Parts: sequence; C-alpha cells; structure tokens
Amino acid sequence: MAVSTRRILHGAITDITNNINLEDELHCDTFSHAFIEGGGHDTRRPSLVRNNPFASTAVLNRLNDQGSILSKFLLATDEKGCDDRDGKPSCWSRLKACFASPGSMDSMDACWCSLMLEPMESRSVRVIMLGEAYALFGALFLNCTWILYEYGSVKGYGDTDEDALVNHVFEAVMALAIMCNTFLALNGMTLWVLSILQSESSQQWVFTVRGMLSLCLNLVTITVVLDFIGMVLAVYSNLSPRWPETIICFVVAAILHISWNRTLGDILVTSMPLEFYHTPLWNQLVSNPAAVLTKKGRQELQTGARARAEELKQRAYQRRGAIDPNQTQQAAFGDEGRQYPCVGIGSLL
Repeated sequence: MAVSTRRILHGAITDITNNINLEDELHCDTFSHAFIEGGGHDTRRPSLVRNNPFASTAVLNRLNDQGSILSKFLLATDEKGCDDRDGKPSCWSRLKACFASPGSMDSMDACWCSLMLEPMESRSVRVIMLGEAYALFGALFLNCTWILYEYGSVKGYGDTDEDALVNHVFEAVMALAIMCNTFLALNGMTLWVLSILQSESSQQWVFTVRGMLSLCLNLVTITVVLDFIGMVLAVYSNLSPRWPETIICFVVAAILHISWNRTLGDILVTSMPLEFYHTPLWNQLVSNPAAVLTKKGRQELQTGARARAEELKQRAYQRRGAIDPNQTQQAAFGDEGRQYPCVGIGSLL
C-alpha cells in the first residue's frame, strides 16, 4: 500500500514538472532556469539573461567594432602608442618610447576588459564581489595604517627629541595614506551598493563602473606604497641612533616588500599578461620592472599578451554561439589559395 502510494505521488510530481518545463519552453519564459555548476551539487536559480536576445550581441558588436575598447584590448587594431601631438615629445614621452608597447591602451581600465567578455550572469556577480573586497579591505586596512601612524608619530609618545624634518615628512606621508585608505573604503562601499542594485539589470555595468574600479585599484597601490614609506620613517624615528637594530629592521622591511612585489609581478605577467601589457608604464615599473626594462621581458610579455588575447576572443565567441568573422575570412582566403596553388605573389606582380 505504501509502495503504491509513493509510486503514484512520484508519477504525479514528474508529470507536473514536465508540464511546467514544457510551458516554459513554449512561452519562452524570461526567467528560465540556468544551470550553475558548483561544489559537485546541481543548483538552479532564475536567470534574467538566458533568453534575452540582446545579451549575446552586445559584446559581439563591440568586438566587431574596430574603435571599441574591447577591440583595442584584444590587440585587434593597428594603433600605436606614444604619439606626440604637438611634435615636441616630453621627457616622459621619450622614456615611454624606449619601452613602447605597440597597441597598448596605456590605461588601468584594461584590467577589467576581460571581465566585460564574461557572460552577464558571471560578471554581475564578480563586480559585486570586487566592490565588497575593496570595501572590506579599505575598512580593515585602515586599522593597520592608524596603528603605524601611532607607532611612528611624535604626538603619540610625547617625545620632543625626535628629528623635526623626519617627523614632518612622516606626518605628511601618513596623512596621505589615511586619506587614500578612507576613500578606498568609501569607493568600495559605493561600488558594492550600486552593483547590487544595477549589475543584474544593466548589461553594460562593468563598462560603466570601470573608472571606479580603476580608482579603487590605484588607491590600493598608493596606500601600500605610502604605508611602506611610513613604516621606514617610523622605524628610523623610533630606533635611531641605535643603528644595528635600525639597519636590521630596514633590511627585513625591504626583503618583505620586494618579495611580495616580485611574487605579485610574476603572477600578473604569468596569469594576466594582456591586462598587464595594457596598463600604464608607471604601473608596470612598480609591479614588475623586469618585464619592461629588459628586452627578453618585453618580448615574453608581448607574446603572452597576444596568446591571451586570442584565447579570450575565441572564448567570447564560443560562449555566445558565434563564429569569429576574422577567422572565417582567413579560412576562406586559405581555401581560395589551396584551390589555385599555382597562383603566387610573384605571378601577380
């Protein structure tokens, strides 16, 4: 009796589920169920972009436009960097010309172009996570900045025998660090809240907030550099003239900062060479100088950037069920060349 009852209930539930799925397919329900892979468990949640006819064409239109930011990011244009409009290059332009990157965007906005190529559901979640990360990091790291200020400030200990020049420089550096850190938390919170409200409904949200994302990234870099300078000045202010302890602390601080910076630079060049290739020269010099100052490093960076550009482009077309028109033209040209093997460049001249 119990077995037959379970069979009847199971059959009824199966019929209801099949009828619901059939109605969704017939009416093209916008809130169709999108499959999400995660942790070995199959979870389903409503998707707003599954059957949206514009979701798959917005990115493709930008890829086909030679003047768009995505085409420049994927090295699909013939533009050259380091152009001098007034005919009189400055010292910074001459320095950039020595390490010129052909086709480089020379902008921090390039760090977010790969996110623009992702499907809408993926990039809407990731931009929310980025805002959350910047807000939490800015709020938590502000404690470290303030502790460092109290450690090195003369006002914190009431000692008036310190070097006045060092103390004035330290106060100015830490004031800038506190301001950058505070506005990092503020911008991260703003990005977090706005992304929760708009990222799911706005197809161009990552493109819209790319400036705020770049601002947060620049504030992180500036805050870390200022805190490191403040750390050196604080150690000098508290330990000098006990030079053995002072020198040991200087060496340890330099080793820690160089190790962290070198590890980060290697990760950037290895995992995201295209994004690093498009960043400004000052960012490349701060993050990984070897990739810019040496000829071998520049060649490896350019090779990795072109390989990643091709990978991202193919992935963008495949995920949207489209074919790269450039590859189609190249394939057609190759087939035409194979049909007429006797026709060469020399015979056409």
